[in-house]
Amino acid sequence: MTKFIYIFFIFISSWAFAQSPTFISQVSKNRVVIGEIFTVSFTLNGSGSNLVYPNFKGFDIYSGPNQSQSISMVNGTVSQSTSLSFYILAKTEGKFTIGSATIMSGNQKLETKPIIIEVVKGNAQPQQQNPSQTQQANGNEKNQYSSELNNEDVFVKSILNKSKCYKGEQIHLSHKIYSRHQIIDFGPKFLAKSFDGFWNQVDINKTGFTLNTETVNGVNYYVVEIYNTYLFPQRTGNIIIEPVELECIVRQQTKRQPRNIIEQFFGTGGYEDVRVKIKCKPLKVDVIDLPTENKPADFNGAVGDFSYKVSISKNEVKENDAFNLKFTISGTGNIKLVELLKLNLPESFETYDPKINENIKTIGGVSGSKTYDYLIIPREKGDFVLNNLGFSYFDASKKKYVSIPAPDISIKVLQGDGTSAQIISSNKKEVKETENDLRYIKTGDLNLKQTDAEFFSSSKHYILLIIPFLLFITGLLVMKQHIKANSNIQLVKERKAAKLAKKQLSIAEKHLKTNSKDLFFYEVLNALNNYIGDKFSMSVVDFSKEKISEMLLSRNVKEETTNKFIETLNTCEYAKYAPSAVTADLNAVYNDTLNLISKIEEQIKK
Repeated sequence: MTKFIYIFFIFISSWAFAQSPTFISQVSKNRVVIGEIFTVSFTLNGSGSNLVYPNFKGFDIYSGPNQSQSISMVNGTVSQSTSLSFYILAKTEGKFTIGSATIMSGNQKLETKPIIIEVVKGNAQPQQQNPSQTQQANGNEKNQYSSELNNEDVFVKSILNKSKCYKGEQIHLSHKIYSRHQIIDFGPKFLAKSFDGFWNQVDINKTGFTLNTETVNGVNYYVVEIYNTYLFPQRTGNIIIEPVELECIVRQQTKRQPRNIIEQFFGTGGYEDVRVKIKCKPLKVDVIDLPTENKPADFNGAVGDFSYKVSISKNEVKENDAFNLKFTISGTGNIKLVELLKLNLPESFETYDPKINENIKTIGGVSGSKTYDYLIIPREKGDFVLNNLGFSYFDASKKKYVSIPAPDISIKVLQGDGTSAQIISSNKKEVKETENDLRYIKTGDLNLKQTDAEFFSSSKHYILLIIPFLLFITGLLVMKQHIKANSNIQLVKERKAAKLAKKQLSIAEKHLKTNSKDLFFYEVLNALNNYIGDKFSMSVVDFSKEKISEMLLSRNVKEETTNKFIETLNTCEYAKYAPSAVTADLNAVYNDTLNLISKIEEQIKK
């Protein structure tokens, strides 16, 4: 029995591959509504490689390419087909063209026909489709024997870990698809929600397609978590989280009997993929303000559970030397929204905006650390104490404020080296000098002198007035010369003959890459004939090898180059009618033709 099955599959496989390959494109409908998702599929009967998809300009791709293969036998004829489908969404109103897809099947290049899609506003009216499109649309509709899907079979659910929270408190939101049937795909893959009223951080560790199972009210469901984010409310009151609407593809069992022996053998005749639009309910979050009772004076909006650390690079510095003061906040909560810490520094200490380093994670919630690195420069010597450097936050789980004090930091500033430029203190009572700083503003008589005469009526003024007129005259002369040079069409053709020939040779290069000999030699022959016709004002009816040789030699083209040109023409003409008999290297023919045209151009100009 095993031997019989093996021989049977070898037989039908060889039979299937012997069929002439075809490549077609189809859509589920060619008249859609803005925002509607429809299907575009490309089906190859046979085998192929180097598939190139068209440009889906004017549409968004929600899913694809989704691949399916089938082998069928009807009336003793076996066929194998591979189908690649996309689910795309119409964005704007108008008529759009889905271009041709191409694929190589052996030495043959197959190309689909373009499809025109009309996108309208509101509900699309029924439209008569051609047979191929009707067949594809029927294939994408529900099978007449399939069971109807309802809201209990497939639905999407938005889940919040809490519906009442404090302003700035971290809450968790996830979207899940529940289905009694196997989930194949869904779109869009990433939900770009604005979350008005919230600052959000997406959990990048949970954006993949992972299929799980859950039991809801005693019923087993396939579950996919499609979106996972952490929200931080930025205002108080009731905030509505808008519902999510998407399209899901599920695979359900049908009552259709297997259509052939292959489906009966593999048991694939009783299933179909169904597209279902699903929408969840909106969610309401009640956000309450932080309490004002016992609110610390240094509270800056941090809500969560944090630790705090203060460090200094050195405790003894010289005047005008810098040291670093670092504040590190670690924990879970709205750490990315913590504002800059306010410093209470001595008057002679100068500081700048801090360097902020963040190390944020989203595993099980937004957590990590945030470091503020201040660069501080003392401008006068003495002993100083930095105090009031504590940090406060609100712990939502305990519903109270937590203050973390920091120890006082002693700084000893020593006498600096040398004198410096003057700087004035904020109370303007003392002026001190620091060598590496900006100097104090100069006072007294400035002794300003006029360096240039008045511009108007000067020589520079008149020169600038004359220059535009000269440029205008020059432009007219250049334009006149350009019009004269292009008025004689024949001279233009002669001047651009080589450029046009090389452009046509680029078409031959494409056939070279696909190893299409007949098309390659056909394009090379056309390029050479067009080049001679444009260069010497010759008509096609006047072409002869003797006439071409005579014209080339009369224009100082060397005899060796002329003979090579005639030889190339003969090779291309011979290959036009018997391409299989030509054994010449196509790359060599292509390169020799380019060099030949360049040589003729150089020798004619001499």
